Parts: sequence; structure tokens; C-alpha cells
Amino acid sequence: MTGTAAACRPHAGYAALIAALASALALSLVCSAGIGVAGIPGSDPVMRRIVFEMRLPRAFSACLTGAAFALAGALMQGLTGNPLADSGLLGINAGAALFVTLGTALRPSMTSLGTMAFAFSGGALAAALVYGLGAGRKPAAHIRLILAGSAVAAMLTALGQGAALAFGLSKDLSFWNSGSLSGISWARLGAASPWIIAALGAAILLSGRLSVLALGEENAAGLGLNIRAFRLTGLAVALVLAGAGVSLAGGVSFLGLIVPHTARAFAGPDYRRIMPVAALLGGLVLVLSDLAARMINAPFDTPVGALVSLIGVPVFFAMTCRGKGSGS
Repeated sequence: MTGTAAACRPHAGYAALIAALASALALSLVCSAGIGVAGIPGSDPVMRRIVFEMRLPRAFSACLTGAAFALAGALMQGLTGNPLADSGLLGINAGAALFVTLGTALRPSMTSLGTMAFAFSGGALAAALVYGLGAGRKPAAHIRLILAGSAVAAMLTALGQGAALAFGLSKDLSFWNSGSLSGISWARLGAASPWIIAALGAAILLSGRLSVLALGEENAAGLGLNIRAFRLTGLAVALVLAGAGVSLAGGVSFLGLIVPHTARAFAGPDYRRIMPVAALLGGLVLVLSDLAARMINAPFDTPVGALVSLIGVPVFFAMTCRGKGSGS
């Protein structure tokens, strides 16, 4: 009886963690819909319209986008074995933003689905460049990948800014490029949400095989995992998550770095537990960050990407220093 109770404790603790995160996320959505410069919801029809047409789509977009960036980061960390992998650090967000800028310039009336298609294409190009430049089998390959990602991200960001200036879009896109959910509509959310939800489900389905891959390539192959096919599938899912996230919120970096590590601290090393925790935690972080971005300099918006980076940059440096200190 004692052994059975002990075996059930981790599961009960994990269930409590999921319930707590889900409750916190639901509460954050209520706060995001109820708090704003215009006041709190009431019987005023104008106020109800503000809540329904502006705050609610923005809150749900933050929730889905945060989950998307978090699981994209968790996937990339698991697939590459690189604890510093993140769609922003590896240039995928910058590639997606560049192609969205080009698409907006070439097709000003581009639909939301068109925006996502351009974002996916740009993210795929960035991933190909980064892995072509930074892939390797030696331990130093982790650092090479980050350096390649930083170089590619800087190049694609510069190209995106140059294209925005050349086509007279710099003013329109500068805020979005810094990470912003301002102006999100139900139509944009409706176009992106099926892709994000499907990719979130696919990422969670891949979590068991991510845990197998974490045992090492030789062990994973011995257990029957087709490593090459699995990595291609996982990368495709990560690209969909990052591309759809960028099409909604622009460049939000570091979320995919800090959230999976926080989830791992709470849930342990098993990706079957990490992924659901990361999805809920990512949504919670971005909803609260977006609420702060709306209120910190009201009535003006602050780029939510800047607020996330204020948290992410110190965490990134702390992780890098800890890695050096441990000799990894």
C-alpha cells in the first residue's frame, strides 16, 4: 500500500501543477479582457464592444502565441540536444519577419493565410542557413549553432529593416517587428489558430520520442527511432509553431528559451511532462506580459517582445555562465 501511494505521488503532483497552471492561465485571460485604459467591462455597449472586438482576440492570441513559441523552443532544444536553442536565437523569427515584410510590400492586401505562408517560408530559409553553417558532431557544435543563429538573425533582421525602408513600411512594421499583439482581430486569430492548435497537438504527440532521443542517438536508434525522419518532422512542427507565432505577434525572442527550462525545473526531464507544462506556462507568460505592455505606458502600447527580452536576456547569460562553470 505504501509503495502504491509513493508511486502515485509524482502523478498527483504533476496533475496539481497542470491544474494550477490552467487556473492561472484562465485567470490571466479574464484579467486581460477586464483590464484596460478604457476601464472595466460593464453595461455600456461601447465597453462591451471594446472587450469583444479588441481585448478578447488579443488575449487569446497572446495565449496561443506564447504556447507556440514555448513548444517551438522545447522541440528545438530536444531535437538538437542544445539547451540554448530557441526560434529567436536561431534566426527563425527573423527569417519569418523578413518574408512577411517582403510579402506586405509586394502584396499590400495580403490575407492572413498569405502572411503565414510567407512567415513559414522565411523561417524555413533561416533554419536551413543556420543548420548549414552551424551543424556539427563535436561538443563545440552547440556554440557553433548559436553563433550561426546570431549571425543569420542579424543578417535577416538587417535585410528586413532595409526592405521596410525601401518600400516605405518601416513605420508600419517597426512596432510589429519588436513584438506586438496590437490590433489583433478575430479574423487574424481565426486564420492562425487552427495551424497553431494542430502544431501544438503534434508537438505533444512527439514528446515521447523526444524523451527517447534524449537518451542519446545510439540508444534511440537501438530502440527503433528513425532519427533523421523524426528530426525532420519535429523541425517542420517547430517551423509551423514559430511561423504562425511570428505572423500574429512579430518578433518575440527568448520566450522559447526560458519557458522550456522553467517547465523542466517543475516537471522533470521527461518531455511527455515538459510539453504540456511549457504550453500552459508560455501562454501565461505572454498573456501577462501583453497586459503589462498595454498598461505600463498607457494609453500607449509597449512592444511585448521588449518586456519578454528583459526577462530572457539575463536568463540567457545566467545559463551560459552556468554552462561554462560546469565545464559543458
